[in-house]
Amino acid sequence: MNYLGLDCSSLAVHGVLVAPDESIVKQYKWGSKKKTFEERFPEILLGFSEELSRINIIDKAAIEATIFVRNRRTVITLGYVVGAVWLSLLQAGIDTVKINNTQWKKAVIGKGNASKLDIKNYAVNKWGDVFSEQDYADAACIAVWNKRRIE
Repeated sequence: MNYLGLDCSSLAVHGVLVAPDESIVKQYKWGSKKKTFEERFPEILLGFSEELSRINIIDKAAIEATIFVRNRRTVITLGYVVGAVWLSLLQAGIDTVKINNTQWKKAVIGKGNASKLDIKNYAVNKWGDVFSEQDYADAACIAVWNKRRIE
């Protein structure tokens, strides 16, 4: 069984697929360099949906739920991305859950308030220095959280 972890932002969706032994199968990124969110959103989500239809090795997926920050516009745009990704996964028939960032951090890293550095250090210790961006490390940890909660 393969587990996909997803970390969403208004710029890109990062995904990491892990195997039952928690090794990394593949890293994915669906992004856009367009200037406004209104231009980026369709490009990101259409790319995600199209590639998702070609990936036939995902058994379960977990998405980091929308993070609540002070900037209301950021929360709204992130909510759009998370919701659209969730819908795409459901339409593809992939068993999917959303997880709060403090919950997966507590379960995987050991601290619900783990910093980006804590996450990166954990990921590098576990998998080596294979992440070109922080968001891949987050996505890998989210995938591992999903795998471990099912065991």
